[in-house]
Amino acid sequence: MKKIDLHIHTKTSILDAPFEFCQMKLDEYVQVMALEGIAITNHNLFDKEQFVAIRNHIGIPVYPGIEVDLGKGQMLVISNGKELDGFDAACSQVASRCREVGDSIEVAEFKGIFGDLSKYILIPHYEKKPSIDIQTLNSLLPFVTAGEVSSPKKFMYCIKSAERLVPVYFSDCRIRSDLSPLPIRQTFVDCNEVSFSAIKECLRDKSKVALSKDDGNELFQVFENGQQLSTGLNVVLGDRSSGKSYTLASIKKQFPDAYYIKQFALVARDEDEDEKRFNTYLSQKQGLFSKDYLSGLQLVIEDVLDIDLEQDSRDVGQYVATLLDFAKETEKHDSFSKAKIYSEDPFPDRNQKGLKELIASTKNLISNIEFKETIDKHLERGKLISLYVDLMGIYAAGEETQLKKAWVNELSQNIKAQLQLRSAAPMIADVDLYKVALNKIKVEKFVSVAKLSRSRGTPLRKEKRGFAVVAEVGPFTGAGELKSTIARNVSFSKAFGAYEDPYKFLQELKNIGAQVMPADFSKCFAKIEYRILNKDGFEASGGERSEFFLLDEIEGANEHEMLLIDEPESSFDNNFLNVDVNVIIKEMSRKMPVVVITHNNTVGASIKPDYLLCTRKELEDRKVSWRIYSGYPTSKELTSPDGKTVKTWDVMMGSLEAGSVAYEERRRSYENLKD
Repeated sequence: MKKIDLHIHTKTSILDAPFEFCQMKLDEYVQVMALEGIAITNHNLFDKEQFVAIRNHIGIPVYPGIEVDLGKGQMLVISNGKELDGFDAACSQVASRCREVGDSIEVAEFKGIFGDLSKYILIPHYEKKPSIDIQTLNSLLPFVTAGEVSSPKKFMYCIKSAERLVPVYFSDCRIRSDLSPLPIRQTFVDCNEVSFSAIKECLRDKSKVALSKDDGNELFQVFENGQQLSTGLNVVLGDRSSGKSYTLASIKKQFPDAYYIKQFALVARDEDEDEKRFNTYLSQKQGLFSKDYLSGLQLVIEDVLDIDLEQDSRDVGQYVATLLDFAKETEKHDSFSKAKIYSEDPFPDRNQKGLKELIASTKNLISNIEFKETIDKHLERGKLISLYVDLMGIYAAGEETQLKKAWVNELSQNIKAQLQLRSAAPMIADVDLYKVALNKIKVEKFVSVAKLSRSRGTPLRKEKRGFAVVAEVGPFTGAGELKSTIARNVSFSKAFGAYEDPYKFLQELKNIGAQVMPADFSKCFAKIEYRILNKDGFEASGGERSEFFLLDEIEGANEHEMLLIDEPESSFDNNFLNVDVNVIIKEMSRKMPVVVITHNNTVGASIKPDYLLCTRKELEDRKVSWRIYSGYPTSKELTSPDGKTVKTWDVMMGSLEAGSVAYEERRRSYENLKD
């Protein structure tokens, strides 16, 4: 197995923070990490002179490369190093096309620049941001060698999935003098020599790539000193103050996207504070449900927000009064008032909201890539495009008509004003009776929807490992509840006085001002409370809440790269740990590396970890040293990176059983009780 890193930066680009290349640091990196092959892959540029100097200086194979902004992602292009002038010329074309942040080249340009792609190693950002989009990847797939990933979790995901590319895990580091700690992201390839052709062949075969030299994909390096972890479940043992939590914090530093559950973080201490935290937690976790439940009401609110029924009533009253005056005072009618335009109503304003939404939906069907095959199966693409064109034509005609009507309205209003100045006859007030009637219907529907939204019920019930999260909906019973829901330092007393009349209540909310935004109005109509129920259907106690929080937090790590847990047994009984916590931790360890610190034998032993670590504080030559010993649970000894060993039995007895003597005494007592 040969250890390689084919993604190293030695030049500053427009996408990098400025740095100065340090040859001594590259030498150190190669030596300490025992690298046997590297590639120089600067961003959208290649420095031939610097590359030759590096290649001549380092005693391992060094290959020329470039990291190209391709489409929306990035692609490593690595050459065999035999045709440096041609490769340099191709890279110069990339540099000329990518001069500013956001510049990139397209597939056709890429092929034109590099020519025969089969002579390169092509490695796109795959399970790593910014990743190559699927269309670009598919168009280059015959030439793609492997896919670069950003974590051991994603490496294992690709290894296990037959549809995914062969994964590679590289440093992507900038070689500068202050680079510390040294990168621990490299890939092992199963070949006898680190030649270009051998590497390329290995990177096409999942069985020939690995995260570790001797243990395949079972282990991966986590610290600069060579310390490894399992890609599955790791248990950390050790005495108090032996460096266990420090070790977890150091792992978190190396892997910032790890999900870290600290000791006692989820355990209740103060009842009032716990209650407050509990309610905040539920509101945040279930916020999407609240938004979804109230989304229909919010749309209706936005539709009636600017409706003023009192103003509509005044407008109609004025219209009727002026119409009667116009009819009564016939003696004042003259040639000006008898002109038809004198009493003509303006064209009403009709928006095309529904048509715009239909056009957007049609466009979405045409442009959708993810479900293109299914859409094409049921809807002929040509007819969809034809429908889109026709709808756009109708929309354009409608907009033209509206513009003409607006122009006519403005012109007629000016003419009517001039006629009124010359006539003694009364003017009939303008009013859109259709709009007035429509506003009334909208408000009636809004009142109905608002009252329905606050009807008592339980619209959400989610089962979760013996618990149930329920959302209960009902009306607010006081202004204080409203204030707590909106979380604004403003009085709702006056507004709540109109709570039983949704329309008047909405007007009062508007009068409060900018402290309550219209986007939050729907939250004021229905109170949504969340509760956690235990397996018996009763509200969870403080201890049960902590159990729920722990399970939920562990599940919450799904989107992260690693899970770190510091002593999950704190304040939890062994039955809960064995039946619930161990099960979910094992499940998570099948998806990502998990590291658990424990003193509890239920977690430490019954969980059956994949790998053991033991932290120790030791005194050597009157100096304190911190060591980590590690190995498989079946190993007789655990070994530190510097070669020292401890007996696994002693570690297990000391950390989990309070020593072998105490363990034997308990064992005999249990046997006596059993007999």
